[in-house]
Amino acid sequence: MEALASILESLASKAAEYMVDSTHEQLGYLFNHESKFQNLWSKVQELKDARQRVQQSVDEANRNGEKIFDDVERWLTMVNDKISDQATTQLQEDEKKAMESYFAGFLLGIKSRYHLSKKAEKEVEAITQLLNGKDQFDGVSYRPALEGMSIRPVKEYEAFGSRSDAFNGVMAALDDDNINIIGVYGMGGVGKTTLVKEAARQIIAKEKKLFDEVILVAITQASNISNIQNEITEKLGLKIEERSVDVRAARLHDRLKKINKVLIILDDIWEEHDLDALGIPSVDKNKGLKILMTSRRLKVLKSMGSQKSLPIDILKEDEAWNLFKIVAGPIAERSDLQSKANKVAQKCAGLPIAIATVAKALKHKENLHEWEDALEQLKPSEINFRRVPSAVYSAIEMSYKYLKTEDLKSVFLLCSIMGHNAAIEDLLKYCTGLGLFRGLDTIQKVRNGVLTLVSELEDSSLLPAGSTPECFDMHDVVCDVAISIASRDRGWLALGKEDVFEGWSDVQTMRNYNLISLQHTKVSELPDELECPNLTFFAMVNRDSCLKIPNNFFKGMKRLKVLSLEKVNLSSLPSSIDSLRSLCALRLIDYGVEDIVMLGELVNLEILDLRNSGIRLLSKEIGQLRRLKLLDLSYCYSLKVVSPNVLSSLSSLEELYFFHSFDRWEVEGTDNLIRSNASLVELQSLSRLTTLKVRVPNEQAMPEDNIFLGKLERYKICIGDGKWYWTETRMEASRMLKLKMKMLDSNLANKV
Repeated sequence: MEALASILESLASKAAEYMVDSTHEQLGYLFNHESKFQNLWSKVQELKDARQRVQQSVDEANRNGEKIFDDVERWLTMVNDKISDQATTQLQEDEKKAMESYFAGFLLGIKSRYHLSKKAEKEVEAITQLLNGKDQFDGVSYRPALEGMSIRPVKEYEAFGSRSDAFNGVMAALDDDNINIIGVYGMGGVGKTTLVKEAARQIIAKEKKLFDEVILVAITQASNISNIQNEITEKLGLKIEERSVDVRAARLHDRLKKINKVLIILDDIWEEHDLDALGIPSVDKNKGLKILMTSRRLKVLKSMGSQKSLPIDILKEDEAWNLFKIVAGPIAERSDLQSKANKVAQKCAGLPIAIATVAKALKHKENLHEWEDALEQLKPSEINFRRVPSAVYSAIEMSYKYLKTEDLKSVFLLCSIMGHNAAIEDLLKYCTGLGLFRGLDTIQKVRNGVLTLVSELEDSSLLPAGSTPECFDMHDVVCDVAISIASRDRGWLALGKEDVFEGWSDVQTMRNYNLISLQHTKVSELPDELECPNLTFFAMVNRDSCLKIPNNFFKGMKRLKVLSLEKVNLSSLPSSIDSLRSLCALRLIDYGVEDIVMLGELVNLEILDLRNSGIRLLSKEIGQLRRLKLLDLSYCYSLKVVSPNVLSSLSSLEELYFFHSFDRWEVEGTDNLIRSNASLVELQSLSRLTTLKVRVPNEQAMPEDNIFLGKLERYKICIGDGKWYWTETRMEASRMLKLKMKMLDSNLANKV
């Protein structure tokens, strides 16, 4: 009995020890251990959900080549430790011990229960801090500035002796602290771009870095201030929200001044540009800044302050032959062909662009008569209104004639009217509208066909290597030859930036045109009515804010299949548009139009591109477009109403884009009210829909049965309110779902 009394006395003493300062909180550790562990498990689940959302954003950022913030990386590491299998097992064991101590009796388990309960509460506090830390993230990633500039070696670049003076002069000037602006000049196709790209590549490859940043920008004939600024900001990884060129220039100016040593390469300058207006700081005040320019005109380089201008001339005869052999391969030295091959190389007049295109075209020609025919075709062309050197013209024309199919030739000619860094998606729309690829019945199949032909044009050296799934380019000289060929052989009118068109009054000439492209020239006035009965394609980019399109302008274009109008500041459409019943592709880009009801009459439309237009309502009449395959309403910031059942009526629709546009999706069946806006449920009836880009702020608007998600091949869907940043890339086969909501809908989670 004495021993038992002693034990009880000891236990009582211990209890007293823990209860000396027995506040309500302290007693809670002893009596509320079960609720504390339940609270802990709840917090663990909340942390797992938060981690899932952050990890999803991190994964997407990694796919887009963005860099994750260090604090986000640390947060994920700490969270992973908290919710690891080992941590979960330990938590289960602690909870089990606490329960066992409770059933062992109040006094016998008091110490263990106290410590375990207090440990659980500390874990809750630690997890709460992590959750609060996650709420402080303004984003998980950022777009890093490019480290230097990734420039692939130019395949046909060779360090020929005739190039050494210019190349060594450029390299020496870049290393000279007293020279800040350098120029390289020479005729089109002589290799200026190739030389400066090789110089930049060697600079970047050096162990001792001459520059912290190297930025190459293609200026070109059609470039404007905004386009040049966009390319510089993209190369810097800089995001500028403002649209004003002055504000953008100030942002660029500040960013470039923060770089210690930077080289900016301005390639293919046609006229004097105000560097300050572009956002490039003064070299006098920024000694770490150097500018390297190329131009066909020495006068332009001097006007822009070039301190050292270096000429680049044509290749010597032996150099031209060596380059021809490199590109054409062993066949050029075959005994029965070598003599002819050498004569072909001489016909290219020492111009690398001519040599490369001709050698590529002939590298698989096995027969002597094919080489003799090539020599015949390389005679100066009779029609060359673009003032291209005759040797170059003949070389490019021969390569064009060697293209295997009519579709390939048509795509090549279409590329020539689209300018530099042209979008593959726009080429796709033109090809679809004109009825190329007739055997392909879906937009994606046509897209694949376009990409294949663009690759073939690259292989023929008619397009420069390095086109992406989003963009392609074309050398100015090749472009000039292509436009000349199209004008001569196909009845095309395509004008450049320096061209002035005053031919509206020549009625007979206008009647013969099959294509008119006024995308790079200024048009101040249009005729009341244009009689072009054979016209299938009309494209115009407005460069005159006062330009008006007369109501009857399109009346005489009954066969028109493609119509593309950009930057036309009119609130209504010309009434004659509703007479274009053969129209298959319509692009109204940066168009001020608000009312598009009449477009419902164009029942043969397959492509409707209204990006950045001023429309406020997608009216019920648009539902009459049963053949429509692609609808692009991206950046239509004023679009607030999509009439109910319009989308579900577009039974042929394959691709639907709502980038930064309409997002007021209604919840289907709410209180049995008649809907005044579109519902996502409508998309379930679109059996051909394969591509969807959309934002859904109200997660309740997502259909309970998300079957349409399962059949989509490509989608980017943002669900939940908040700021979203996602890049607009059309070509990749991606499925991306972004969530920002309090609770994740279990049905949606299971379907995606």
